[in-house]
Amino acid sequence: MVHVSIQHIIGTAALIGLAISAALAYQIIVGYVETSVLQSQLKQTAEYVSMSIANMISLTEFTYGILSTGTVTKRLSLPADLSGKTYIVRLVGEGGRYSVRVEIAGRSDLYATSPILVNSTATSMLILTDETVQEFENRNIRLLDESVRPQTYVYGGNPNIVIWCEKIGGVIYAGLGLRGSE
Repeated sequence: MVHVSIQHIIGTAALIGLAISAALAYQIIVGYVETSVLQSQLKQTAEYVSMSIANMISLTEFTYGILSTGTVTKRLSLPADLSGKTYIVRLVGEGGRYSVRVEIAGRSDLYATSPILVNSTATSMLILTDETVQEFENRNIRLLDESVRPQTYVYGGNPNIVIWCEKIGGVIYAGLGLRGSE
């Protein structure tokens, strides 16, 4: 007859509990490190896009009147993914202030923002966002460069992502877009 002592049962249960605790601690630490790395990559991407938009707006404002400009564009060189995850770049506006928001697709809690800081003397500026898309449609804005399709958001890594900027009737319009092959 097999006789198992209570000490062996307690010891085995303790070892199983210790193994489970170690695995959970490992998962928590790895998750924290992964989130920290992603947060840093999101912030760098948001700052890059924000700075590019601010530069394009300044360039458009400076060249308007000196040169006959149409749609000014800049192709963005964005990474294909961030730590193996798909991400979305969008422009957001609130109270006349605009910023770039970069978030992991499907994880709206994991994002970074960067304000679009423009030293503009322009009387008016309107950036295409989810909040201003209706105003764009009401003003019937059509870009002179028809190969650019304005977007309220883009998925990172697409090689056709551009920033576009155009001055129409004293108002500077800007946003994200995709350059089509049309």
